[in-house]
This record gives sequence, structure tokens and C-alpha cells, in this order.
Amino acid sequence: MKSFNPLERTIAKTLDRFPQIKQVAKSTYQRLNYWYYGDRNFSLALHPRVKISTPWQWCNVEETKGELFFGYYDKSPWSSDMSKFICHRLQSDRQVEIIIYDRYKQTVEVVATSKTWSSQQGTMVQWLSNCDDKQIIFNDLVEGKLAARIISLATKTEDMIPFPIQTLHPNGKEALTLNYKRLARLRPEYGYEVDASNFSDDLPLTEDGIWHVDLETGKGKLIISLQDLIAYQSRPEMTAAEHKVNHIMYSPQGSKFVFMHRWLSERGKLSRLYVSDSDGSNLQLLLDEGMISHYSWYDEAYLLAWARTKAAGDRYYLIDVTNGKWQITGKEVLDIYGDGHPSFSPNRRWIVTDTYPDRSRQQHLLLCDCQTQKTLELGRFFAPLKYSAGQRCDLHPRWSSDGNIISIDATYEGKRYSYFIDIAAIVND
Repeated sequence: MKSFNPLERTIAKTLDRFPQIKQVAKSTYQRLNYWYYGDRNFSLALHPRVKISTPWQWCNVEETKGELFFGYYDKSPWSSDMSKFICHRLQSDRQVEIIIYDRYKQTVEVVATSKTWSSQQGTMVQWLSNCDDKQIIFNDLVEGKLAARIISLATKTEDMIPFPIQTLHPNGKEALTLNYKRLARLRPEYGYEVDASNFSDDLPLTEDGIWHVDLETGKGKLIISLQDLIAYQSRPEMTAAEHKVNHIMYSPQGSKFVFMHRWLSERGKLSRLYVSDSDGSNLQLLLDEGMISHYSWYDEAYLLAWARTKAAGDRYYLIDVTNGKWQITGKEVLDIYGDGHPSFSPNRRWIVTDTYPDRSRQQHLLLCDCQTQKTLELGRFFAPLKYSAGQRCDLHPRWSSDGNIISIDATYEGKRYSYFIDIAAIVND
């Protein structure tokens, strides 16, 4: 199916200056395109060597009713031994259940509920890597505070950290976080619209930004403020703009982290990409040409990112975070549909990424072989129009620890649901 052309993408960039107008125009244009290009009988198409299943089929239990999803692409829903799978079930507009599927025991269990979740990132639920898959951590509202809950699956005991988490250090003992209240005001599909006594959506810029959180003591410290970022090689359009940070991500070994600084001004939505040492020191600006979107670490030195440069436009770039130098990756192979959510397989040979719905409301799941630079389409998934804008359901592909399965969230059956894409026949050939 046809993707959107360069002219259409240029118009979309121009409308960044007028977010409300852009949203109305985008929604109307999507509907017109689907009316003209859409196949009313299409729901799913898979590569012939790919298999699809659901968590309940994988676990051999009764079908799980309702809407089921995991969330973001930068973490894995599986335990390290691949025996368990964790996800959310939508209980209401205000609450989700945290569900664990156990493949060996062939059970499914609701282990908790949470009032702090977003359609894009869920509750940030994940496995604590230093606890042999015996503990999970996720965000919630506890005694009126935005917090993280740590639940022991073996003893059913619980600890509370008085800060939510955004990214978890590989050692499982520390995390980084941001202000989900500010995020809710500026980007509702990522933030938490709840009343919380420890965060507000208008904290002073000197008191808002990125916090380091010690998960053993529960103590948090602001290590990079929004005011620090505004002062760092400041630009005129930052004055009187709205500022936020998002998409904080530790490197594989935790020596560094990257994040996006985004501001909304009269010139529209503008973004920068930064890297820092894990304690917030040695802050460096990697990209500053207006747009940075999604990214994924290759190793401690290299980062793959969808971004814009004046020299090459909107592309996937492999960036050396030690010196800021970059090279284009997957030109006219991986980037044919534009922006996506990329990540590397555990053995670093493969890149999986997704696309936003094309003219016919089809999302594409792509797999690129880093050795041959060839890309194949794993599947196409229909995205109903009701899953648009803030309610959209990106595929957000996530790797299993053995590299044989991709977890996605999709809506091709008319509801938000989690699926397993088995690609073992391809990656082990």
C-alpha cells in the first residue's frame, strides 16, 4: 500500500507550529485517504515464514477477554528465562490490571492494579533484573503520590518507592524518572492525569527535569533540570516556550543515558537529543536540528535514532555518542515508510521497527539484516480509525531474550491486544 509522500510529510512538518490545527487536519486527511485507498476486507497479512499467537495461546490457558497491551518498545515483557510474560489489561479509563502469564505453570494471574498508565507506555511495568525474575516494578498512585511499586511474586510482599520510574538501570538498583504530570499536560498519551502531591504540571523549570532514584533507599535527586537544558547552548525560540523531557534510556551497561528535550514555541515543536553519564555529568548535545524521535542503543558507544539533519533529511542515523558523528543506516530500505520504533536483536544482527498507519490504515512491521542491509516485511496490520491521535496503538515491537519472538500491540481485530510474532524460521536460517 502507498505510504505518504515527501510533500505530504513537508506539510505535516509545517503544521507542527499549529498543533491543534494539525490534529484536525491530520484526522480529516487520514479519513479521506482511508475512504479512497482502504481495503474494507483487510485485517492482517504475514510473511509466509512468520507465525502469530496471543499470550493466552502461548501459555495454553483460556482466552483473556478485554483489551490487552504491554506498552513501550524499549523494554521486554518476558522474564529472562522466557517462562513468564507480563502486560496490562484495560479495566477502565482510570485503571489497568497487571497480568502475568506463566508458561510452565500454564496460569494467568492478576497481580496488581494501577491508576497511573498511558496508552503509549502503560505503567512502565518490567522485571527487576537483579532479582531472578522474582520481582516486578511499575508506576502507580500510592497514598496520593506518584510512586513505583515493587512486588515480590514469591512472597507477595511489596515495597514502595516515592518516585515513579521512566528507565531502569541494568543493575536493577537505580532508575531515572521525569515529571509525568507535566508530560500529561503537554503530551497526554504519555503522562498521568491524576492528582499527586509530589508532582505538579507547572513545577518551576529549576525544579523539574530528570531525577535519579535509588531503588534501595527510595531517595531521589534532580540531576538535570529543564533550566539547565534551556541554558545549554540556548536558542532564541526557547524563550516563553513550554519545555519537557521524554524518552530517557540507559545504555545497555548503564554507563550513560540519552534523552530528548522538546519545547513548544511559536516555531512549532522542536527537539534536541542529549547524552549524559549515568550520574547526570558530562552532558553532551548530540543532535540539534529540530527533530528527534525514537532511538535504541546498539552498545555503549552507538545509538540508532530516527532524526533530522540538514545534510541528509529525515533518516535512521547510527550515532557515535562519544563524538556526535553519524552515518545513515538503511537508506531507502529501512526508512521507506518514515519514523518508527527501532531496536536491536539480542545478538545485534537484526533491527526490528514499525511504521505509523499508511494511507490505507496499515501498519508495517519490518526486519532489517544488519549484515546484508536487506529489509523484509514481517507483516501488515490494520489500524481502525478509532485508534488514532491520543488513542493510537503503535506496534512498538519488542524482542524476546532469545531473539526468536517479537511482541507487539495491535488493533487489527478491532481492539487493543498483545500478540507474539514468531520469527525463529527467519533469524535462525
